[in-house]
Amino acid sequence: MGQRPRIEPRGAGLWHVIVVSVVALMMRIPIWLSEAHVTFDEGVFLASMDLASAGLTQYRDFFASQGPLFLPVLQLAEVISFGDPRGARSVMVASGMAIAVASYFIFTKVTDRGRAFALSLVVAASGATLYAAGPVQSEGPALALALCALAVTLHRSDPRGALIAGALIGASVAMKSLHSIPIVLVIVLVLVWSRRFLDVAYTGLSALAISLGTAFVYGAERVWDQYVLFHLAKDNSVDLIENTSSMLGILVENDLPLMVGLAATVVLAAVAPRVERTPRLDLPPLFGLVWLALTLIVLVGFTRIDSGFARVLAYLIPPAATVIATYLKIPLRVMLLVAVFALPAQLAFVDIARHHTAEERAIVESLEQVEPDRYVVTDDPGLAWAARRLSHPRTVDPSFARFNTGYLTVDDVEEAMMDQRSCVYLAVSERFEHAGVIPSTLYEASDAEGLYVRPDC
Repeated sequence: MGQRPRIEPRGAGLWHVIVVSVVALMMRIPIWLSEAHVTFDEGVFLASMDLASAGLTQYRDFFASQGPLFLPVLQLAEVISFGDPRGARSVMVASGMAIAVASYFIFTKVTDRGRAFALSLVVAASGATLYAAGPVQSEGPALALALCALAVTLHRSDPRGALIAGALIGASVAMKSLHSIPIVLVIVLVLVWSRRFLDVAYTGLSALAISLGTAFVYGAERVWDQYVLFHLAKDNSVDLIENTSSMLGILVENDLPLMVGLAATVVLAAVAPRVERTPRLDLPPLFGLVWLALTLIVLVGFTRIDSGFARVLAYLIPPAATVIATYLKIPLRVMLLVAVFALPAQLAFVDIARHHTAEERAIVESLEQVEPDRYVVTDDPGLAWAARRLSHPRTVDPSFARFNTGYLTVDDVEEAMMDQRSCVYLAVSERFEHAGVIPSTLYEASDAEGLYVRPDC
């Protein structure tokens, strides 16, 4: 049996890339157009971006739980969008498109271009990927950068390519580190297997330069405390059975086409006669399976998976699709047909955009009457962002995790209320109530429930 011809990136059809990008874009348009924050975390990040745009520095002037590169990229997107408050979501749209396109180039290393196209369509329409790269959060950009690094490593074997891959890895780690680890390990495995030992050094040094460089800009000690130690201080215990069950339920609900394809791959591999395969000299044996296994270990063993964190399962989509691309040998027409019919279903049923309720609209309208340079002390910073008002730096991240770890206390909230620049106290998400915070007597109740205003405002 002859050796399979090597598939070079120049052979990839431009129209494949265009179609995949358009599908990923279409999935995200409803979220981009939403005037409301889709998730609580998105509200925190958007409010934090507003503080940074107002001249405050993350880690020093306000708490920041994500990597040091995350907020600057959001700020840049807002500037490019001419100050549109939803401009930061353009980063998520670009990330979703990059995830699908990078996956396409990765798939072309294990299968033909037609099957790579079909599977990249499924990735583009993935529900888990939409959760990660739809609302503003760090998982989407981090995954996109890591996948681009892997695609570059697979398709380039020169020092410049190694430096580019390393820079992408460093940027990914500077966004979100834990869940990028399996991709980093796979990149190292590919380089070592191909005996590109010098490229390992180039990639590693480039990655360290970017990740550490961005940390030093904001103070390595502060970044370490808020980006690393804070996450370690949270209750990270997991129940493996519960985690696995939750993961499967979320994937079936949001990525049924991919799950069916993965199940079919397993069944056909078990019942079909074993087919002799010529080993790929440039890829480690069981490349996709190793990647999938490493990702499952990090997700199931070290990440609490529930409906609120469905976005982390986006890291599972590309390796699962790589396994399908490698081992599912059904006719190309069938695969394309399934992918095309799956798209309308994904567009129709996986829509996570939300809009303000009547009560939220009333609150936003009230906040818009506040002077722009005054602070809002709130347990739902997304409402302050929607009104284009600044959340107080001390309480910009009022998450349960921050209260539970002691990184935010009742005293901090009370001091924020006493701040001369604070004008509004808003408690609508039960986070302040859960912590035992009560509004200061300096504030008077308004007509909107949960909204208290200083008389002198």
